Amino acid sequence: MDEVKIIVDGKEVVTTKGTTVIKAAADAGVAIPHYCYHQKLSIAGNCRMCLIEIEKMPKLQIACNTQVADGMSVLTQSPKVLAVRKAVMEFLLINHPVDCPICDQAGECQLQNYYMEHNREASRFEVGKIHDRKKTIFGPNVIFDGERCIKCTRCVRFCQEITKTNELAVVNRGDHSTISLFDGAMLDNPLSANVVDICPVGALTDRDFRFKVRVWYLEKTPSICPGCSTGCNISVEAYQNKIARFKPRVNEAVNSHWICDEGRYCFHDLAGGERLTTPMIRQEGGLVPTTWEQALQAVYSGLSSTKPLAAILSGRNTNEEAFLFAKLIKNFAPEAALEVFCQERELSETQKIIMSPDRSPNFRGARDMGVSSNGGCATLLDELAAGNFSSAFVVGEDLVGSDERLRAALQKLSFLVVQDTRLSETAKLAHVVLPAAHFGEKEGTYTNRKGRVQKLNAAVIPPDGARQDSEILMQLLQAAGEAVAYASPSEIFAAIAREVTAYQGLDYGSIGEQGAELTSGGGGAS
Repeated sequence: MDEVKIIVDGKEVVTTKGTTVIKAAADAGVAIPHYCYHQKLSIAGNCRMCLIEIEKMPKLQIACNTQVADGMSVLTQSPKVLAVRKAVMEFLLINHPVDCPICDQAGECQLQNYYMEHNREASRFEVGKIHDRKKTIFGPNVIFDGERCIKCTRCVRFCQEITKTNELAVVNRGDHSTISLFDGAMLDNPLSANVVDICPVGALTDRDFRFKVRVWYLEKTPSICPGCSTGCNISVEAYQNKIARFKPRVNEAVNSHWICDEGRYCFHDLAGGERLTTPMIRQEGGLVPTTWEQALQAVYSGLSSTKPLAAILSGRNTNEEAFLFAKLIKNFAPEAALEVFCQERELSETQKIIMSPDRSPNFRGARDMGVSSNGGCATLLDELAAGNFSSAFVVGEDLVGSDERLRAALQKLSFLVVQDTRLSETAKLAHVVLPAAHFGEKEGTYTNRKGRVQKLNAAVIPPDGARQDSEILMQLLQAAGEAVAYASPSEIFAAIAREVTAYQGLDYGSIGEQGAELTSGGGGAS
């Protein structure tokens, strides 16, 4: 590619031929204000907020659709540019309701931010505002407030170019133009809520998050979506120790700028409901609370004396937990049937943009850690249903909830251990129940379907009484005579890097927020 040198506000910027000024400036750390521009969408050039001054050009140019030229000198903060931005802001606010105190976008609204930066004056136009529709339901996840819309058309282009579902269009003309659904259409494609993320103002809001909490109260933690094996990068945003929403993080190697709706809202099912906070053991009359010491002793005794054993680990468990689980099961019963729980589904073409057929975010990683007896999860569940086992250890999955035929088989087991966050239908049948942490309460790594190792970070604190899966598994290993005493997920990962061939050379600290590729194809513990 041809190298091009330009000057932006007196700073030399080296870029490539064909790059737009707005992108070249952004790459150099110079933010040019904009509304309609989005780097993953086509150029609209309609908001005029990104106007810049270019030496030897008589008129201001839009940075989003002006390509760099060698020697070009660009001013983004000249008096002429600032005056035009102020005028553009004044124009955009003519019909805007200016209802920031009640707008759900307040705190992350570019219209609000740019007004404070470039205008901060009352409008010179004394005209009646054109009123548009309010609280229009566009789909199951999105509400439209037309009065706040600035017609940047990001949402329209997203549905045309990314999902190719074409639910939205601009209708009418002049100051009566608005965003509308096509007749008979609903904005219900599998990626629909991304239009909320890319809307630069408060015109499109998330029905699930709407009026839950002001965004400046949210605590944001970079993490990985637990919805499937794509491993989309997300920000887990919490308030008062409860997850309030997922937002996508940019990672061009994984999910670009997007996440699917299924993953976006999956935390309701995975982190909601009544939590287990104390171990339980079965006695006459049912499950009763017990101490951790008694529960762990019962697990050790039961797994040691009852064979054959079926062991099933959730695909939402981390690599570190899978590593310990495989060691534990092989210690108790080297011939045990050991598998990671997996559910696959058929996907539409739109779903394939982001989603994986495999619902388990760490299926590949768990198998790399040795959670596999090579028969496959479906085969193991068939054998379990057929009554071929005397005991079972289930971590993080409700087998009965996913396959009712397993209820009778689990009831017949001599010994059943369930380690989970809630008292599921499977846990109700257990002889010992161990309360664990869910995905949002733990730290570790996932390996996505393409072999990228990424960090999961704790966004909230588990309730008193629940323990990390890794802590529980280490205590059971210690009871079995194994000398394991890892102080943190990073120490467990260091052991993985020593023992698992494909992970050799990886360092926990260098994975970062964008992840790291495996050095070779997946492989079990050596």
